[in-house]
Amino acid sequence: MPICQTPFPSKIAVALPVKDEQSRIQSALTSLEIAARRVGMPVAVVIIVNNTTDATTDRVREIADELSLLVHLHEVAMPALLSNAGSARRLAMEIAAELSPGGVLMTTDADAIVTADWFQAALAQLGCADLVCGAVDVRTRLQTSPLSRRITRVEHSYADALHHVRFAVDRVTGRQAAGAPPHYVESGAALAMWTRTYDALGGLPAVTCSEDRALVHTAEAHGLRVRYSNAMQTYVSARLDGRADGGMADCLKARLLSSDPLADQAMLPLADIVALWDLARSGQDVLWPDRSVARGPRLRASDLEAALPRLRAFVSDVVRPQSLAGRSDAA
Repeated sequence: MPICQTPFPSKIAVALPVKDEQSRIQSALTSLEIAARRVGMPVAVVIIVNNTTDATTDRVREIADELSLLVHLHEVAMPALLSNAGSARRLAMEIAAELSPGGVLMTTDADAIVTADWFQAALAQLGCADLVCGAVDVRTRLQTSPLSRRITRVEHSYADALHHVRFAVDRVTGRQAAGAPPHYVESGAALAMWTRTYDALGGLPAVTCSEDRALVHTAEAHGLRVRYSNAMQTYVSARLDGRADGGMADCLKARLLSSDPLADQAMLPLADIVALWDLARSGQDVLWPDRSVARGPRLRASDLEAALPRLRAFVSDVVRPQSLAGRSDAA
């Protein structure tokens, strides 16, 4: 296991894209303020308010006077084709990167609440990583239906088995250290990286949504060290009016309305999972597929239910024994 030494950057800059968040922005900024006091170094927050229809900008100005955070507020009107979550986050991160040369660049969401040790947890991982993905959970629960609970249960079970395979592939290829499988959540609500990492990657990929997953995949494709931190915890709202097409809000709505909703696009068919493991075992430098785009037709809840027993059997009967054998051979 690599020994990480907590770095001491000169500054931390946080990118925060905002639209129509007057009722949530105070909670987000207050949580960042509490976390900043604990980390004991200057923290700048770049707030991009774009195409808002409420009083978000005025609310930020009111709150900023009460904070020790270095708030950089920008209100912009983006053209229709760029008025999306991906473009707004990219603009916020570009400005934040300029404010933190040689430092740390982070990003979160306007409906998110970070924990008090959020910055400290990020720095602890950045001692042996180029990019850190924090853990994300919802802080409030929607009233759910039996159908939505069904897809949630089966997707969690399928993802757990899939992550065991992904971790085994990452171990074979040297992308992850020994230990428990990471949470493998790549969310713009909780990302941290060195500013030099962001610059080396050419910035945030120019996509309309899933820009967070696209960034992490690009980092892995460049051979950078990606780590997943359970301690860098962020809580987001379980709202149904999110701004990202195909984002969490759209997913929640679909699961309330559909009898057989689409699964997350990161849920790969069993045949693809098996093929990835076989390639890794054969010695090829396998890069796990980009989670920001669908790999063929999207699976549905019923597809996951049908394949789950076979996926679990593949993990227990093939992946785990072969992984253990590989480590014994290496020893």
